[in-house]
Amino acid sequence: MTSAPVAMTSRRVPAAGVQAARNGGVPRSGPAGTAAHRAIAHLLHLLAEEAPAEAFDRLSRSVLDATAPSDRDLALTALARAGRVRELLAHRKRREKETQALYESARDLASLRDGEQVLEAIVHRTRQLLGTDAAYLALVDPDTGEVYMRLTLGTVTTRIESVRQRPGQGIGGRIIRTGRPYATANYQADRSLDRDPSVADAVVEDGIVGIIGAPLRVGGDVVGALFGANRYEHSFEPTEVALLCSLADHAAIVIENARLFERAERTAEELRTANAQLRVQGQALERGTSAHGQLMRTVLRRADMAELIDAIGAILEGEVALVDPNGQVVASTRAGHAPPVADPPAAGGEPDGSTTARPGGAHRLDGPADVGTENWAVPVQAGPDSFGHLVFRAGKPLLEADVRILERSAQTAALLLLMERQAAAAEQHVRGEVIADLLAEREPRWDSFTRRAKRASGIDFDVPHSVLVLTAGGVPRRRLLRAAADYAATRRGLASEHAGKVVLLLPGIDEATAGRTVKPQLDRMTGGQVTCGVAGPAASAAAVRELHRSADRCHRLLLALGREGQAAGVEDLGVIGLVLSGTSREQLQQVLAETLGPVVRYDEEHGTPLVETLSVFFSAGQNPRAAARSLRVHPNTVYQRLERVDVVLGHRTWREPQGALAMQMALQLHRVVQQVPIEVLVGA
Repeated sequence: MTSAPVAMTSRRVPAAGVQAARNGGVPRSGPAGTAAHRAIAHLLHLLAEEAPAEAFDRLSRSVLDATAPSDRDLALTALARAGRVRELLAHRKRREKETQALYESARDLASLRDGEQVLEAIVHRTRQLLGTDAAYLALVDPDTGEVYMRLTLGTVTTRIESVRQRPGQGIGGRIIRTGRPYATANYQADRSLDRDPSVADAVVEDGIVGIIGAPLRVGGDVVGALFGANRYEHSFEPTEVALLCSLADHAAIVIENARLFERAERTAEELRTANAQLRVQGQALERGTSAHGQLMRTVLRRADMAELIDAIGAILEGEVALVDPNGQVVASTRAGHAPPVADPPAAGGEPDGSTTARPGGAHRLDGPADVGTENWAVPVQAGPDSFGHLVFRAGKPLLEADVRILERSAQTAALLLLMERQAAAAEQHVRGEVIADLLAEREPRWDSFTRRAKRASGIDFDVPHSVLVLTAGGVPRRRLLRAAADYAATRRGLASEHAGKVVLLLPGIDEATAGRTVKPQLDRMTGGQVTCGVAGPAASAAAVRELHRSADRCHRLLLALGREGQAAGVEDLGVIGLVLSGTSREQLQQVLAETLGPVVRYDEEHGTPLVETLSVFFSAGQNPRAAARSLRVHPNTVYQRLERVDVVLGHRTWREPQGALAMQMALQLHRVVQQVPIEVLVGA
């Protein structure tokens, strides 16, 4: 059995019917169809036209009024299903809108535009999609762990923009602690929240009631939260929570990207800085290497110090001077023969009022300088030996690389001076052999010795020479010998060591001048107090040999008389010197035996201090009470001791002027003889 096909015909709805459908009424129909079918057709038109809800309500009332009871159920069923279709269409439209918003957020992320603008756009879309009155973005303070407002939109008061919440407190603190979204229809009525009173007051002041928030996650850490807020009570749907979580994820990506970009920019800046430093250091190294090569070539061709100083000045483009330990200018640049600094540093010490980065390094002097200039000084030393300072005046602030070049220049100057010293030491060694032969126990053959000395060391004994015998308490003998050798080298003299003392031969200088000028120079060069016995001058090798004995005798007498650290010849020793210069051994012994001998023997036999009392008595101006104070005894004790001296000597003439002079002379001679043998004082 076959059935006839059903003809499908379409019928155009009159224009009046369409307008009636739009208005929610039931249009009048022609001869075909029932009222129910006409209502369904009009319902489809409303759905197609996306008519407002009011149009559907009017249609529903019209159907109830116009349809027969038998068709009313069919019409109501159609209306219910149309309502479901409208909900589905609205939901789909909303999802499309949300998807479009997420897509735009993702596009903003991909466009790598300013992170602040992207975050503002996300907050704006949050408020727009959720339909909330306000939206916030809060971040975690990495120092305190508190949640603070980063961005706000739709707020009406400023207080809400500055709230801070501790972890676990309020909605923001709860989201940060749990890492889960949270929503409340009524913030004030929600008893599950631990509210901070100040934050709660700010929320009430802004009129906020319903709040929803979602965490911002970066890896396993919660770095903030995204909020939506209404000023009326509202229960948020799961779809709204899901949408907010998606937007929060986008915001977290923006924040993480910003941190990564900041870190990358910081790393790039550090790399640029490091590259710039490496470039500067490379240039400084290249300049330092070039300067070192130039300085070493100057040294290797045996240039003098003046040429080296000129080379240093040309490299550093400034004025340079080498100042010895005595403050004297050894060499300076040709542009200025005077030292660049008025008061150079003292030998072996740091410059007064200066700054230095490390011991032995270059020092910037704080003394007066011209505008735009700097004064620097660097020690010139080789191990424990100091040659003074290299002083430099820079016409502009000195760079670190130039400071290193200045320090290297000082080392080069020390090397050159050390080479010169070694050459001088070799020459002094040859000359020292001349002094050793001259002062040997066995007297040399003078004709051959004079010729050999002149040929080996250039010493001409026909030129008058003075002799100085030197020691310095607290100063190593090697340092004293080096200072004497350096002094002798500048004056064509000789310096050597003999019998534990330093012997210095100087041509063309008399005894008085030598004692007055040589000692201060040696004091500054050694940093100690030099004791100097002087004799001369004499114009033959044999006479110079005798001068050494006289100078050594003066040196011994200075030490015996307690005059250590002084310089003196025979005439400078006063009466003692005159007496010893014209007295034989026997005469000296006789004077001591007749004048003081009985008192000395009495002290030795009885253990009395009569000699000491006499010495203090004369030192006190022959005042017994003053002598008693010096001896720390009663004045009667002094009187008794002096009377005992009268008894021992058998006379009182020692108290009279002439006898007192003889007694004082005897006391000084006795003190000297106790330290210096008689044969040394007066000769064999």
